[in-house]
Amino acid sequence: MKMQKLLMLIGMAGVLAMMTQVVSAKDVLKVGMDPLYEPFSFLTPDGKLTGFDYEISSALCEAIDVTCDIQAIPYEGSISALQSGQIDALINTYTMSKERMQKFTMVGPYIRPTWRYIVRADSDIDGTEATLKGKTIGVEKSQGGSSSKYADDTYKKYATEQQYDQVNQAILDLKAGRIDAVLGDENQLFYAYAKKQPSTYKMTGESLHIPGSEEQGFMLRKGDDKWAERLKTALDAIVKSGKYDQLSKKYFGKNILSN
Repeated sequence: MKMQKLLMLIGMAGVLAMMTQVVSAKDVLKVGMDPLYEPFSFLTPDGKLTGFDYEISSALCEAIDVTCDIQAIPYEGSISALQSGQIDALINTYTMSKERMQKFTMVGPYIRPTWRYIVRADSDIDGTEATLKGKTIGVEKSQGGSSSKYADDTYKKYATEQQYDQVNQAILDLKAGRIDAVLGDENQLFYAYAKKQPSTYKMTGESLHIPGSEEQGFMLRKGDDKWAERLKTALDAIVKSGKYDQLSKKYFGKNILSN
């Protein structure tokens, strides 16, 4: 009899333990972002991933009470990581273009960017056609990249366009004098280069709203309704609570969703 009671107690304890695990277990959202994309995602001197997109991702997970598994994935491997299931979402300023939305599920927007030129500090380029004539302008190419299309449509009559896989590659060529200007995301270029190295770089010309580039969102596998719905709920929550505004002003001094 004592043995039966003991076994019953052990069994009940096991059931309770399993129930506790079920209640306490959280879903895990696996997020990927490029570790060389300051200020959106970059590594600290001690090798930890941080940045605007990192903090936004953490806030999103907190808003819907899930665990965040944020992975540093180089740009070149990001799409394959998403398609293979290594990650559930890419949160890294992906443009919500028609081409991309045909292949992936997009949630957003969470950024409405402006575009601007960055040049060397001693450059006389002011963003006008007269000062860009005969110059070489670097742009970042991507699937459905709107800045590249804008360059194609705008410069072909008076300047040369040079495409790069990543904007930091264009900046290296700008510094070396191999190109004359870079057209890209104003938030990134200002924070990562002009603000930190004012003796080397400066922003020039007016802020541009390029058609097709105003909205950037979270990218998921096509048909992933589970995470799409939850991320939309999370984004609405952090915007309403003021958390988004807080993080945006921390990095950019303004709200980059309500530009």
